[in-house]
Amino acid sequence: MKTICSEGFKISNSEKKSLEHCLLEIPKQWSQNALKGMINKAIKTILKDYFDKYKESQENNINLDLEVLIPNIIAMQSFKPYNIETPSAPQINIKQSRLQEIWLGGFIIEDYEDAALKAYYEDPESMLRWFMENKIHLRKKAMIKEYLPTFIKEKKIIPTHDDDIISMIVSENGYKNRIQKEALNGAN
Repeated sequence: MKTICSEGFKISNSEKKSLEHCLLEIPKQWSQNALKGMINKAIKTILKDYFDKYKESQENNINLDLEVLIPNIIAMQSFKPYNIETPSAPQINIKQSRLQEIWLGGFIIEDYEDAALKAYYEDPESMLRWFMENKIHLRKKAMIKEYLPTFIKEKKIIPTHDDDIISMIVSENGYKNRIQKEALNGAN
């Protein structure tokens, strides 16, 4: 077993609110699912590209347990790491301090999953951080875009900074995040 992202990841209150606005799960669970997606992508790509070569190199039966198979494929002389680079991070203008830890202790993964991630991504931890940063960026923008027409219609004065606009949105009378909306819809 290995731990990935053990140094954690902190978000601001407005970032948390923007994620809660759209997600049906807590940010750590979303991140865990993103990590699972990264692992699945790495494993599936490695198997697609190298399983036949591995099979040809074997004389006897092949153990298809991924804990055995993935390290054996990666150990092949013909295996070449993919080194998928982390995209550049979106420019996020953060006004609020990032004080809320959402990845406390990181994520525990199997050794073969760690090996697959390291064979596929240049820096798996940076990639997961990029996914989180990008999700935050997109959710903040979407949340503001959703409420902007209403604010225009009501001729409201809004702050210039996104964090302050999000604080304004969540303080609106009757505001509900996604989980609260789903709970109401489920009760009807």
